[in-house]
Amino acid sequence: MEDIQSPCISICRQDSNGVCFGCRRTTEEIGNWSLYTNQEKEEVIKKAANRRNAPDTATGTFFR
Repeated sequence: MEDIQSPCISICRQDSNGVCFGCRRTTEEIGNWSLYTNQEKEEVIKKAANRRNAPDTATGTFFR
């Protein structure tokens, strides 16, 4: 079985809740992605698909 690829779309900026505007993963989920099993990655992708972004902070945090 092939490893599930990251859902990153290179829009790496956090909202005020620490959720990425691009992939809608949390900072923790992004940092742990390579440690997750494929089942855990599928769960993260499902959770991220249901998330809404909060308003952006004035300073904004970029991942890249």
